[in-house]
Amino acid sequence: MKAEAMSLTFLGNEGLVRIPFFQRGYVWNIENWEDILTDLLDFEKSHFLGSLILKQLEKQSGKPKEVLVIDGQQRLTTLSVLIRALYNNFDEDTQKNCEQSIKNYLFFKKYQTDKDFLVKIEHSKIDKKYYQKIIKDEVYQSEYDAIIIENPAIKTISKSNRVLQCYKYFSERLKSISVETRLELFNRLLDQENKILVIIDLSEKEDEQAIFDTINSAGVRLSSADIIKNALFQKALDLFDNAEDVESLYKEHWENIFNIDEDAINFWDTPRATGRLTRDNIEILLHSISVIKGFFDPDKHTLSDLSNLYKAFILKITKAHLESFIKEISKYAKLYREKILVFNDSTLFNYQDNYSRLFHILSVCEISTFHPYILSLFYKHDGNESKLGEELQKLETVVIRRMIAKSETKSYNKMCKEFIKDNSAVENRLVEQTKENIKNGLLTISNKNATLLLFWIELYRRAKDSKQSVKELKFNYSLEHVMPQKWEEYWNSVDVIDEAGKIIGDRETAKRERYSKIYSIGNMTLLNSSLNTSLRNYEFSRKVEGEGRKRGIRHYADLGITRFDILDKYDSGDKVWNEQKINERTADLANDILTIW
Repeated sequence: MKAEAMSLTFLGNEGLVRIPFFQRGYVWNIENWEDILTDLLDFEKSHFLGSLILKQLEKQSGKPKEVLVIDGQQRLTTLSVLIRALYNNFDEDTQKNCEQSIKNYLFFKKYQTDKDFLVKIEHSKIDKKYYQKIIKDEVYQSEYDAIIIENPAIKTISKSNRVLQCYKYFSERLKSISVETRLELFNRLLDQENKILVIIDLSEKEDEQAIFDTINSAGVRLSSADIIKNALFQKALDLFDNAEDVESLYKEHWENIFNIDEDAINFWDTPRATGRLTRDNIEILLHSISVIKGFFDPDKHTLSDLSNLYKAFILKITKAHLESFIKEISKYAKLYREKILVFNDSTLFNYQDNYSRLFHILSVCEISTFHPYILSLFYKHDGNESKLGEELQKLETVVIRRMIAKSETKSYNKMCKEFIKDNSAVENRLVEQTKENIKNGLLTISNKNATLLLFWIELYRRAKDSKQSVKELKFNYSLEHVMPQKWEEYWNSVDVIDEAGKIIGDRETAKRERYSKIYSIGNMTLLNSSLNTSLRNYEFSRKVEGEGRKRGIRHYADLGITRFDILDKYDSGDKVWNEQKINERTADLANDILTIW
């Protein structure tokens, strides 16, 4: 390894400068471009813009020298685009004077006898097309005009290729700078004495991954997914005799999955809430695979360890195993994108849809710990929907029962490992929560959990009822306590009834009994809109019917769980709502819950 401070003119001594096919695309944005341009325009200062790690490849007779860019492609791309933008902003005479410099630093000839010059920096596939158009000055005016520059500071989102955005940014900024300043900037960039970079040259036999890991580069840090991808395919290049085989493997099992089009790129880059954290889909996928494979232990490791754990795993892998592992990642990714669901306010839920039911329950409960186990089931039972549905139902039942019984969730990491290792462990967990645990858990339940349970009980009843035409619902209902939490002003005239159906005479005992029933699931129902705040605490009849313009429960009772359980009985003359009614409804709902889960 050789490290040396150099100017950008080092490019004049290189032939083809190739960015490996598996490296991430160009990701710098307006903040990076502004920083680098502002820095370079301060002519009073000396500048250091960071390092480039280059790996020299063995020169083949008659062919130009070739180097790989191991690290620093963002910086190198930006500077080369800036040179092109500067040149394009010069007048015709100045361009003629600089033409040889442009050819020397941005182009090369494959063979000395060739007439045509080729672009010196060969970009990875994602950006190659647009980068070449910029350097060869082949960007049409219509293309240029259509470029929208993304600005994170004001949350401007653009689908324009980032390299094109970089080119337009520099082109427009340079127009506001004097001709003299532009000329000086161009001359300084290509001044041999202006050593703005440290070039780290590796020989063909040196381990670039180890060197790369010790460099704390400026700019946009590589994501865990980028580091893992680079480690995978660098290892493949080391193990395979033919680089073309590695490129084919990459194209079929990585590029075609993660980078095939804008939709794919956006999907894998999209953040998803996982419990209290937010992570990109690709990171969730790679984390899940590492847990399935057993080299990530959630009890010992954190997400910050993910890339290092992958690199340690990849370091020991054989050629056959590596190829198999890359193909496994590809299959897991297809299953993840197809089956692991995400919801919005417009999502319609149906009880018969096992996938959406499970993932909705996990989402509401803020549980992501079981994603690795679920993904392993998708992989194991791919093509066997019956068996898969059976296994997912068991997991769902474990989660619901533990949620109702208020069991702690810290042990879910341990349980996930158990389930992956031995599927029968799920059965053991099923019997931990008895019917009595479930019934007792329903006597005091949080609003969030009650809303979830009542919603799926409603869908379960609709699925059973052949006369019910609407089987799908959105999860957008409001929870209402029939007997209000602030009951003392309007409900004092309603006798408090004990478990035996007798009136409780003692005031303090009655008060405790009433408060204990208010948070039972039997006292809760779902409405399609919240009641007026002042109406919520009214006695039962006024709360049902409403008052004046204040609409009551009847108006918002779209669901059977409210109409049949409460309004039908009210309309048949049973106009009292008390502890006895709450107990009866809690028992009915408990029966539904024990039937479903």
